[in-house]
Amino acid sequence: MEITELGIETIVASSIRLGTIQTLSQLGMLPEMVTKKQAEILYSKRLITEWRSKGWITGYPSKNEQRAGIYFKRSELETASLMLDMNNSLKPNQIKQLINHG
Repeated sequence: MEITELGIETIVASSIRLGTIQTLSQLGMLPEMVTKKQAEILYSKRLITEWRSKGWITGYPSKNEQRAGIYFKRSELETASLMLDMNNSLKPNQIKQLINHG
């Protein structure tokens, strides 16, 4: 089955976004750690819950004992977002085709 141009464009655009965010994080221009509340605002509470249940992201405990909470790595959140974009724009057999031929 052929992969559509729109599917490829979606993957490329999401990959560029992911690379940009990772670069900014590594340069210290964008914090890598995101609070649970920030993540829920950026991506939605439903998606954060879904991604955690699928094992796409991991919640890390706060190192500050005064503020109990969970943090997420921005790189994991963006990777989960890219995976979601791929799942929405490509059929599962197309994803396998990309993995096997990529």
